[in-house]
Amino acid sequence: MSSYATAATKIGLTRGDGDEDRASQRFLEWLAETDRPWLIVLDDLHDPGDLRDLWPPQRFIGRVVVTTHRQDASLAAHHRHLIKVGLFTSSEAVGYIRAKLTDRPELAEGAAELADDLGYLPLALAQATAYLLDRNLTCADYRRRLADRRRQLAQLLPETGSLPDDHQDTVAATWSLSLDWANQLSPAGLARPLLQLAAVLDPNGIPGDVFTTAAVQAHLADALEDPGAVEADRVADALQNLRRLSLADIDHTDRYRTVRVHALVQRATRETFPEDHSATLAHAADALLEIWPEIERDTAQSQALRANTDHLHTHTVAHLWHPDAHSVLFRAGSSLGETGLVAHAATYFHHLHDQTHHTLGPDHLDTLTTRNNLASWQGRAGDPTGAAHAFEELLTDYTRILGPDHPDTLTTRNNLAFWRGEAGDPTGAAHATEELPGS
Repeated sequence: MSSYATAATKIGLTRGDGDEDRASQRFLEWLAETDRPWLIVLDDLHDPGDLRDLWPPQRFIGRVVVTTHRQDASLAAHHRHLIKVGLFTSSEAVGYIRAKLTDRPELAEGAAELADDLGYLPLALAQATAYLLDRNLTCADYRRRLADRRRQLAQLLPETGSLPDDHQDTVAATWSLSLDWANQLSPAGLARPLLQLAAVLDPNGIPGDVFTTAAVQAHLADALEDPGAVEADRVADALQNLRRLSLADIDHTDRYRTVRVHALVQRATRETFPEDHSATLAHAADALLEIWPEIERDTAQSQALRANTDHLHTHTVAHLWHPDAHSVLFRAGSSLGETGLVAHAATYFHHLHDQTHHTLGPDHLDTLTTRNNLASWQGRAGDPTGAAHAFEELLTDYTRILGPDHPDTLTTRNNLAFWRGEAGDPTGAAHATEELPGS
C-alpha cells in the first residue's frame, strides 16, 4: 500500500498528504484507466491475503509479476498463471558456478560435485559462491565444510550484509520463515513436527503412506501435547501446507504418492531440533516398519523403504540403538535378500553385526540375531561351508547365554544341520539333527 501511494505521488495523482489508503486506491484506479503500458512487480509475497483489494486490474496493456514461495490455488485464480521456478539442471548449475567464478577460475575445482551437494538450488548456489569468493575457497573446500555436520548451515552462508544479488535473507532464514507460516496455517501446529520427521528420511522420495501411519499420528499428538489421535485428514492438510510454502513437493502421479523435501531444507530443519529428539526418530522408524509389506512384490517400493531406512540411520547416530537395535534395521537387511540381492544382504548384516557388537556388546541378543542373519545370507550367497561354521560358533554362544533348550538355541541347531548338509557334510548334518528334541 505504501508503494502504491508513493507511485501515485510520483505520477502526480496525489500530493503525498499521508492518506496512503486513498492514494493507493487512486493509483489502482489510474492503472485501470490509463492507456500507457505498465508493469507492476510485487516481490516476495508471504501471504496471498495481503493483496486482498490490492491486486492491480487486469488489462491487456498492463502486466503484474508476483514472486512468492507460496503455491496456493488462489494465486492462480482470475486468469493468473502460476509459474513454478524449479531447480537448475546439472549443466545449468555448473555453468552458473563457473560464470560466478569467471575471475577466479581456479576456485571452480569440484563445481559439479558442489552443485550436486546443493541439490541444484539456484538460491543456495548463489549464496555458496559468494561465500567461497569471500573466503578464497575452492568448490572442493566448500564441500568439505558442507559435509562437516558440526557446522551449522548458517555458518556456511554469507553474512546478511554480504549476500549476493540483493538477497534479503540467507537460505536457512528464508526456510525458517516459510516454516513459521506453514505452521500457522490450519491445522495449526502440525507442519513443523511433520517436517521434522521428514527431515530424517530420504530427500529423493518418502512414501506417502508413511504420513498416514499410527506412528506419525502419535508423533504429531506428542508434538501438540494432545493425548488423542491426530486424524489422517489433518495430517494430509498439514502436508499440503508444507507444499504451499514450497517446503515439500508431493508427486501425486507416483503410484505411492511420493513426498520429497530438499536436502538443504532437511538440514536446516534438523539443526533446529530440540536437544532430545529421539522420539521423532523412533516414530520415523516405527512408521517405516508399519508400512513395510510382509511379502515384497514391488522392487521400487522395497528400494524406497530401504533408502529411507539408510537415511534415518545416518541421521540418528545412536538413537536407534538404545535400549536395543530397532527392528527396522533388521527388516532393511532382510529386504535386500528377499528381493534377490543376497550378496548385498550378507554385506549389510556384516556391517550391522559390527555395529551391534560395538554398541550393545557380544552377548546381546540383537548381536546374536545379526550373526544369525549374516550366516543365513552368507550361505544363500554361495558359501554354505562358511555358513555352517558360523552357525556352529553361534550355537555355542546361544547355548551358553540362553541354555540348550531355548527356542533360539534349537533354531540355530536346526540351521546348523541344514547348512552342514548343504556344505556336503551329511554326517555332521545328521548329528546336529539327532540332538534336536523329537529327533
